[in-house]
Amino acid sequence: MASIPQLDEITADWLADVVGAPRGLRLRATSVGAGQVARCLKLELLDGDVVIVSVVAKGPSADPTSRSTAAAQRLYLRETSFYRDLASRIGTPTPTCYWVDRNDEDDFLIILEDMSPMADVDQFDGLSSVQAQVGLTALAELHAPTRGDLTLHGADWLGGTASALAPLYQAVLPGLFSAFLERYDDVLSQNVRDVVTRLGQRLGDFSGYSSPYACVVHGDFRTDNLLFGARGGTVPLAVVDWQTVSVSSPLLDVAYFITTSLDDEMCARLDATLLEYYMAEMERLGAPLESESAHREFARYTLQPVVMLVSAAVIVERTERGDRMFLEMIRRAVIAVERWGAFEELDRHAAA
Repeated sequence: MASIPQLDEITADWLADVVGAPRGLRLRATSVGAGQVARCLKLELLDGDVVIVSVVAKGPSADPTSRSTAAAQRLYLRETSFYRDLASRIGTPTPTCYWVDRNDEDDFLIILEDMSPMADVDQFDGLSSVQAQVGLTALAELHAPTRGDLTLHGADWLGGTASALAPLYQAVLPGLFSAFLERYDDVLSQNVRDVVTRLGQRLGDFSGYSSPYACVVHGDFRTDNLLFGARGGTVPLAVVDWQTVSVSSPLLDVAYFITTSLDDEMCARLDATLLEYYMAEMERLGAPLESESAHREFARYTLQPVVMLVSAAVIVERTERGDRMFLEMIRRAVIAVERWGAFEELDRHAAA
């Protein structure tokens, strides 16, 4: 077996050695998740019909487009580095990582604790206010301990990746915005089309900002990547899918999470209250934010879901659920963009 086995090459004895189980068990594999840039299997070791160990194995996508996207954006490098170098240093709950490796060809394998059973929470339904608070606490437990850690920020897989990718994003993002508008023209509302068009013309203003609160951010902190009620309810929340981890404003994660994970009514009613809750959590953890600047950064980063999801919609493997998810999250974000005056914040910063 290769040093980094492919998902379909994993044997019962190899997995038993990794997780510390006895050899000679039977292996059962089941596809799980709806990820579009990686592939996940639930692997169970059984003694007869009794499950002795259950894990989740994550490896490269089988789709060439998704795999090339992952390579271009260093997604596999970032996630494997997170589990190897950072997961144990933050308070954010994550599954136990039993094995992680990646090679120069961007083959990788991660063996994670299976945290089922868990609550059935769907991206389209929207979170409750309690679930949103649990998510914001998990974000604060990532942001607070990594804020101002310049040695960590400068790591090749974090700040180094951001620097390396900046020219690529500048070159390709305008084209991705045009491709999105063309692909989904017949299903976009006029206000979504207007915001995407306007933002496509102002990508330089959006990206040209450096937060005084820079920290490690998850980058894709949304319902599909959050395991609520994990381990049968004993863990309120565990966070997965760390492929987009980077260094940026903590309000990037907060705005992305709140605007895309709540339904329209809940977001309009509670987004400001939830922002205050997050700020209180950051103060509790010794990393306070100044209120006015935090609100301005939140307003700016209501645009983040549009930037990320417009791009993702045209560069990963296309699926029916993926299309529905991208469009619904963008629609929700556009409502927040208009309510919070995101473009006015870009204007204010550009004029400063």
